[in-house]
Amino acid sequence: MSPAASSLSHEIGRQYDLFQTSLESVGKERKFLNYGYTVSRAQTYEERQERLCLEVFEAAEIGPRDVVVDVGFGSGEQDFLLARTREFGSLIGFNISEKQCRYASQRAVAENVAHRLSFRHGEAEVLDGVSSGSVDRILAIECAFYFDRPRFYERAAEVLKPGGRVVLADISMSDRVGFLDRWGEGYARMGTRSSNRSEWEEHFRTRSVRSINAWTRPGAQMTVFEILRTAPFSGLSRAERREWFEMAFYSQLIALGLLLDLVHYDLIVLEKKAVA
Repeated sequence: MSPAASSLSHEIGRQYDLFQTSLESVGKERKFLNYGYTVSRAQTYEERQERLCLEVFEAAEIGPRDVVVDVGFGSGEQDFLLARTREFGSLIGFNISEKQCRYASQRAVAENVAHRLSFRHGEAEVLDGVSSGSVDRILAIECAFYFDRPRFYERAAEVLKPGGRVVLADISMSDRVGFLDRWGEGYARMGTRSSNRSEWEEHFRTRSVRSINAWTRPGAQMTVFEILRTAPFSGLSRAERREWFEMAFYSQLIALGLLLDLVHYDLIVLEKKAVA
């Protein structure tokens, strides 16, 4: 890993440590961190966020004995949802936020699901301790734009069983604004639809790519409103408020990008290629 990439990963981990501290300090019950999937104006913000996770679970077609890896699991809310709604063998979560890993691990013990859910501090590109050919499904819900994608796809293919799947709820740039990848490592990791596809197709067969722009844009805009409504008045530290306001700014860009078709939000299902 290059020094620039290592520095970015460290910064993302620090950012999400602060997010976790904030979510705990304000007593947020359901600690989802995604833009959600909107099917009705009557849905609450949290119902939209939960629905996005359920869309991913359905696309993954998880079996009752499957070994699942969830990368970038946030506070683990999506994995506790999975444990309540699906049968599966076991799940290992990887996250670069130490505080989020600690929170999820403690919750798993408290809710007596630690035999099914385990959480590790580590990178999606490494998946430390996961054996080759041992995983049935890998989930990446609104986080792959933080990854070094070529390394992630290569490692994911290594740990998956033949026919195993990666399912991503993923944000990328339109090819029309692909020049932005020269603006910094963050934009380069987001990538464009076509550049990302060329990278994953070195290792996977593309089962489906479904645009969910129309269903995710309302939640992206709602994220901005939620932050601006609560962050200034919730007793957060200066550092925490700064990170939330930065998220509001980028969420507004995403919402506008989805509206103008300059940003894409796709539900992607990939299958490990058969060995020749």
